[in-house]
Amino acid sequence: MDKKVMIIAIIAVVAVAAAGVVVLTMGSHNSSDDNGKIVGNTIAEADFPNKDSRLWVYGNANEDDKIDNADVTYLEEIVAGTKTATRLADANADGKVDSKDVDYLKSIIGAGADTKIDVYYIDNYFKVAKVSWPVKSIATTYCSGVYTCEVTGLTGKVKMIDSTIESYWAKLNSSLQSATSLGTTETPDYEKIMQNKIDVYIPGYCDSNADVESPKKLNPAGIDVMFMNTCDNSGVSYPNEYIDRSIVMFGYLLQGDMTKTYQYLAWHDDILNEVKTKAATLAENEKGALIMSRNAPSYITTGQYSITGKDNTNLIHADWAGVYSVGQHHSILTKNYNTVTAEQIYTVLYDTKNAGYSDLYWIDNEHDGLRGQRELDTTVASWKDLIDAGDSGKLPDMHYLGMAREAGNSPMYVLEMVFYLNVMHPGLLSAGYEYDTLFTQFINNFATEKAKYDAAGVDIDNFFKSYTL
Repeated sequence: MDKKVMIIAIIAVVAVAAAGVVVLTMGSHNSSDDNGKIVGNTIAEADFPNKDSRLWVYGNANEDDKIDNADVTYLEEIVAGTKTATRLADANADGKVDSKDVDYLKSIIGAGADTKIDVYYIDNYFKVAKVSWPVKSIATTYCSGVYTCEVTGLTGKVKMIDSTIESYWAKLNSSLQSATSLGTTETPDYEKIMQNKIDVYIPGYCDSNADVESPKKLNPAGIDVMFMNTCDNSGVSYPNEYIDRSIVMFGYLLQGDMTKTYQYLAWHDDILNEVKTKAATLAENEKGALIMSRNAPSYITTGQYSITGKDNTNLIHADWAGVYSVGQHHSILTKNYNTVTAEQIYTVLYDTKNAGYSDLYWIDNEHDGLRGQRELDTTVASWKDLIDAGDSGKLPDMHYLGMAREAGNSPMYVLEMVFYLNVMHPGLLSAGYEYDTLFTQFINNFATEKAKYDAAGVDIDNFFKSYTL
């Protein structure tokens, strides 16, 4: 009997192989009968999909930037054994790749406006998550949520916003003006979100405290929580260096206007390619050195100042632009955000000069822009006053810049890199790649209601400014 059982088992294995089942371990579950079995699993870096892909959605079998019939063909070839299984080939997220994924992928691609289907993806915590289609109403927060909705054609679906959007950015769009407030990203009113029967809640930035509670509160009510954003995080160690990935996934998962989304991506890629190409021509000793502050002596009374440091998203982007980011290298600035005294700041400045950087750009990253909470003119001037109190013989030659936080914490972030190169290396970028020109392009190409931007008094000097002080 034991031999018979063994023979039957061997026959079963052969039959499975003949049926074209390619097992790809995605987690602890191996049954393909239950869709979404790997939801909640954390994906280790060694198991990430292709890092060049901007669409980490299951079903993107060929791991490019789109989900289309090319993925069906690729997935069929995986199942047939002629191509190697990819991380995102498991369209139904059941833990293995087989013919059921082909059917599931076809259902995703063919989904209509009212088709009910779950779509699985890897979020900004590198966890497997899901969004249930159709998505007809969303709640979002912060400037990152506003501008990302704009470039993905999703603003019309926004039915709830946080208090900061309500106070500062709702004036940009009629949908935002009529949306209901949900509180803040850190303390959302879950009862209110449930009462409004929102389909998906998307925090504008990851928050280490609220993000633990949000799924617990909202998922049982049938509301998906999607951790995809274009902003630096609060209390979370992951730098958000792949803003473009978040934007494309935001648009796709929430069923936005993908034509507009890919128009943004093409605009973004063109700028980024120009920046990286020209930045690569700079020798190390030619690079401008940069320090970024996040608050200023004009309103800080404690003598403790926030300076960005190791692996801050803004500094990663500055590196791409051929900038020597002091915060990426100095032993005092070891964290994303560092609280330091004036004396520690002087030490960083002296050390930077001693390291061979006799010229230094100080950029104050404040809530100016459309938020208008702090005026860059005032905050930057106060930094000059504080720094001038140091030992002038030890200080590098200082140049002062200002930038609104919403410029770096949104799909506008590519302009931050252009700004650095325009200021530090005038003429290096090709004609047409000026930050003010591209800022106007951003509004003209992606604003849902351009007239409202004009009425809001959008001024480039409130977003980016180089000072002569």
